[in-house]
Amino acid sequence: MQLFSFDYADRQFRVDATPATGEEIISVDGVVVSQQRNFGITSEHTFVLEAVGEVKLIYVLNMRAADVNYELWVNAERVLEAAAPVSVEQQESFTAAETAGALQPDQLAVPAAAPAKTTSWLSIGLIAFKLLKAVQVFKVALLAASVAVYSVMFTLEFALVLIGVLVFHEYGHLRAMKKCGLPTKGMYLIPFVGGLAVGDMPKSRWQDVYISMMGPVYGLLMTVSFYIVYLITESHFAGLVASTSALLNLFNLIPVHPLDGGRVVKSLVFSGRNYLALVALLAISAACFVVAWQLGFYFIMFFIVLGVVDIVSGWRLGLAEDLPPLNAYGIWFSVLWYLVVVAMFLGMIVLIAQDGLPGSEIALKVLAS
Repeated sequence: MQLFSFDYADRQFRVDATPATGEEIISVDGVVVSQQRNFGITSEHTFVLEAVGEVKLIYVLNMRAADVNYELWVNAERVLEAAAPVSVEQQESFTAAETAGALQPDQLAVPAAAPAKTTSWLSIGLIAFKLLKAVQVFKVALLAASVAVYSVMFTLEFALVLIGVLVFHEYGHLRAMKKCGLPTKGMYLIPFVGGLAVGDMPKSRWQDVYISMMGPVYGLLMTVSFYIVYLITESHFAGLVASTSALLNLFNLIPVHPLDGGRVVKSLVFSGRNYLALVALLAISAACFVVAWQLGFYFIMFFIVLGVVDIVSGWRLGLAEDLPPLNAYGIWFSVLWYLVVVAMFLGMIVLIAQDGLPGSEIALKVLAS
């Protein structure tokens, strides 16, 4: 991408830079004469031009002023010193009239800036851009790993269904975060664990309940939609998507932190500050830990331990230091919302199983066990 350009001795000098790779290219009249990598704000290129001699171009970026100061040396003699606006997004060549740097030696008025000794904003921007690319690559890698793992465990078709259910569920969380005005950082799919929507922490217990419940609510919409498609088309695939979505979302509503159900129950317990409810929540967590240990789900055990530590440490905070609690209306509404969604998922599982759809009985067997 063009950074800036100027004219000297009836020749057009053009400087192109690619921030992502640090690549800089100097071309004269469309011919590349110098190329190098540089992530700093100061750059120096030396090359030879026919009928001119040894040429040296030095320039310094000033990102705050959005301009560049440059010097042109020919055969060890400075022949040009000027400034030009930075034009990173400009893809086409500048004309002589558009180029602020198209000055003759007797028109010079702006001295070249000394190399900045402070932190380079351009360098910080380049680092941030690289980290963003790394995060995107990491997300894609996790997605590919999830598809591969679930394909080996089941089939490719079922793996894609599973990924679709997880993505739609986590999208519900992200939409809820944005609705609450919280910055989001996207979602991650983790093999053997599921999905994770990443964003800023909620600012109140109601936001925590709302964000936690919207994942299962989106899952419920997906479940009902595919069930309707199944009723209309009698598609085996649509029925299994509905059954799988119902089971996974229902599992996520188990009242164990950090599952969605556990986050909802934690907000209810912390809002009421009821010690008996706290003991019951810890007892349920302990029982789930034992079940996960017997089944060999060690990663889930790890998260249960983290959830218990979070609950205990959070309980030690005074009410004034904690998130704003739910009022009495908020507590009863949250309880009713939670129970209705759980009941609807249970109802969907029973309905699909009663239709005799092959494979849908698995959800009932899991619940029965």
